[in-house]
Amino acid sequence: MSNTLALNGGPKAITMDQEKALQWPVLTEEDEQAVLGVMRRNETSLSDEPLKLEKEFAEYLGAKYALAEINGTSALYAALSVLGIGPGDEVICPSYTYWASAMPAATLGARVIFCEVYPDSLDLDVEDFKRKITSKTKAVIPVHLWGVPCEMDEIIAIAKDNNIAVIEDACHAHGAEYKGRKTGTLGDFGIFSFQASKNLPGGEGGMLITNNRDYLYKATTLGHYRRAAELPVEYSKYQHTCLGFKHRMSPLHAAITRVQLKTLDEKNFLRKNNIEKLLKALEELPGFHIYWPPSHIKRVYYENDIVYREEETSVSIEDLIKMLKEEGAIVRRDRYPLLHQQPYFVERGSNPEDLPVTREINERIIALPAFPGDDGSLVDQYIDAFVKVAGTF
Repeated sequence: MSNTLALNGGPKAITMDQEKALQWPVLTEEDEQAVLGVMRRNETSLSDEPLKLEKEFAEYLGAKYALAEINGTSALYAALSVLGIGPGDEVICPSYTYWASAMPAATLGARVIFCEVYPDSLDLDVEDFKRKITSKTKAVIPVHLWGVPCEMDEIIAIAKDNNIAVIEDACHAHGAEYKGRKTGTLGDFGIFSFQASKNLPGGEGGMLITNNRDYLYKATTLGHYRRAAELPVEYSKYQHTCLGFKHRMSPLHAAITRVQLKTLDEKNFLRKNNIEKLLKALEELPGFHIYWPPSHIKRVYYENDIVYREEETSVSIEDLIKMLKEEGAIVRRDRYPLLHQQPYFVERGSNPEDLPVTREINERIIALPAFPGDDGSLVDQYIDAFVKVAGTF
């Protein structure tokens, strides 16, 4: 391999066609037949497909109850509504997450209190969570970011001591485990998304998980008016109106998700092998900080985000990305803007200069491919590209 950078006229390190190795989701004839089956039964609106998915996903997780929702955002909205979250309440949430982790609480009228993340795992900082608790705090939303489970024992213990509900945002963490239990089953609620980019892709759709039967009934009454008729009278009385929402999942998306669930662990394993092969090579190079979870955490890889500290090299993060792109790498800066700096929250009192740890680490994150369909060959070329570029450090 030539040491001359592609930026300077040398050959590219990455020459493979990347489309197949990076394609996601991977849809097969079985997915097509599942969708066609729903169509041929004329069940494109009302169907047992979401109910079957609920049963299968709950069994996979080891959870008591699952409720299929139109998306992960509606599932989180349902959880907050069940808890009676509203004006005057506070909900603690990391700023470094997708907007849907925070906006349901905000639209219900609660105040979102943003919390720091750890600079290694990028998950919710337990000590900062503890500091942010007030008499108004009603819930905390730990986000298992990029598939890394949060330290749930500590979070749950603090929450219990302060009468705070725990809503796990597990939308990045299908199949991840904390001390032998699947994420989404540890708190009062677990929230999952089946949007097409997720490790369990149904195209769209989501799931609310709980082990509390009354919570399930209340969430059903919120947005599943037809199913409310089957509940005890205190809930079934709302069967003709529900509580104003229509959250049922599309049968077509449920059918795809059911097929995809069969190979979730297999596909997670392939991602893990490919990504960790690259990460083990990167940790030998200057500037790259790779997080390896402790033994009680089994992570999955929704995305492959790493920390790069340019002060340890002679190359800025912008120049690094530019050089890697010239070598053929698909690489970019982190895609999540910090929520506490967004106009919606700033206009409502959020200080964009808060959360110094989160702000500092967010500037150092680089996103790499997850290699969901690679046989290892493309990863090898990515390693070559990084080694080649690191020769300039």
